[in-house]
Amino acid sequence: MHKTCLLIAMLATFGVQGIAQDDAQYQTLMKSVPPGVGAIRNASDDAAAAAAAAKLAETFDKMVAFWKARNADDAVKFAETDRDAAKAIAASPADKAANLQKIQSSCGGCHSAHREGAAPNFKIK
Repeated sequence: MHKTCLLIAMLATFGVQGIAQDDAQYQTLMKSVPPGVGAIRNASDDAAAAAAAAKLAETFDKMVAFWKARNADDAVKFAETDRDAAKAIAASPADKAANLQKIQSSCGGCHSAHREGAAPNFKIK
């Protein structure tokens, strides 16, 4: 009985630590989005815009995985839409303005649904 309680306590502790670690990693991803968008917007040429967009698409791919693990279908859709827009820029930087608009227009919806608190102490809900 004692071993069972100890095992449950250990699993609960590691589970909470894993969630906290995932949240911290996700916050790092989120904080990388504005500079990524800026890198695309301010790219000196199409090759630089494409490279920045490919990197941003990878970031959104990680966000998709994060939200799938939390079964947050709306957030998965936001992240997939943003990933696809970033991939479109990487494939054809000439369309970057319209695709950057797609990325930026989804931010507020996801933040409203899945962020609480005030800056700089936002929490994921």
